[in-house]
Amino acid sequence: MDDRIVIDLSAAQALAEKIRDTLVTLRQRHDLGRYEYTKKVRIAPTEPCYSHPVLTLNTSLRAENPILCTYLHEQMHWYLTWYSHLDTPGWQEIWQAIRRMYPSVPVGFPQGAHDEQSSYLHIIVNYLEIAAASDLLGSDIARDLAAKNFIYRGIYETVLRDWEALTALYGSRGLIPIRPATEMSEEDLNLAGLMDEAPLG
Repeated sequence: MDDRIVIDLSAAQALAEKIRDTLVTLRQRHDLGRYEYTKKVRIAPTEPCYSHPVLTLNTSLRAENPILCTYLHEQMHWYLTWYSHLDTPGWQEIWQAIRRMYPSVPVGFPQGAHDEQSSYLHIIVNYLEIAAASDLLGSDIARDLAAKNFIYRGIYETVLRDWEALTALYGSRGLIPIRPATEMSEEDLNLAGLMDEAPLG
């Protein structure tokens, strides 16, 4: 008796290929090179999106602009990791300032990240994502996409509400304007690829 079964992976493969094709199209349409601190991308249909060690996207999104923002979001984790190791005092000052500005932050889906430290981290990363998306799509579209995002809702609300104050903070410590990946050395990009940000002191 033949006890083999037939397993069809075509649906999962088709979804992954759609994300791949969308990313290729976005790279043709926009100058993404300056925001690509890594060019190695993994597509895993059932996994969450994350940045390190390999930038990983899933297949939960379908529309181009949300996919673009998710891609930029994960790239901004790489950028922030680079900054934290290049200018650790500046990184520590930003962190301390954010803790003073926000004695408490939302934690847990859908308002915040999985823990308090990650929620504070995303006050920085989400800002950088919106800044990069604004450069590519225009501020109105980028802000609207952030306001409608179904994860980190409370964090996006905070970032959008306090945009000017955060801009002043990040600018004073040299985190912004965002340094293009195309202007970074191999050593810089190696720093961006480290698994963790620099110690907070």
